[in-house]
Amino acid sequence: MRYLEGSPEEIAEFLRLTDGKSDTATDTTPETAEVTATGTDMTSLDIGAFIDQRGRSSEGNARVYAYIKRVRSELGGVDITTGQSERTRDGQSDYLMVHNDGKRRFGAVAYVKPANSGLTLRLTHDDVADVPTKHIQFRAVRAGHQYVINCPLTSDEAIECAVELTKRALDKVRR
Repeated sequence: MRYLEGSPEEIAEFLRLTDGKSDTATDTTPETAEVTATGTDMTSLDIGAFIDQRGRSSEGNARVYAYIKRVRSELGGVDITTGQSERTRDGQSDYLMVHNDGKRRFGAVAYVKPANSGLTLRLTHDDVADVPTKHIQFRAVRAGHQYVINCPLTSDEAIECAVELTKRALDKVRR
């Protein structure tokens, strides 16, 4: 038997999103259970339901969970939220946003897409000049655009790189 934590509203929403099947393989993984909430950001129940709903594979979901868990535990001071969208049934965007927990003078430092385990970071070419390009990709964007770096969460090493890059992006907005 699995115990769910959260407010009655959160549990009801989770059960609605999972059609009452709270014992599915993806929502009982250790990665899901260890993602904890802090501050005013999404609860672990919200994040778990969001990733499980939008993710396309259990392997990809596990990598997204691992990334979120590490960012929260190692970098601290972050909020995890979703955007709003008129195109989705639940009104949420198809990505999670990683924000600095403090005063928000800037947008998100990272966008995590559970559907493809993608990660886009608020970093430029100059910010990653010393990073090997094995795990990163450069986006073709207009001059001055701040979100130039993609780091797909395709392996444990890529997650390691993604956490380091997220730290760099947080350092930029915390200055």
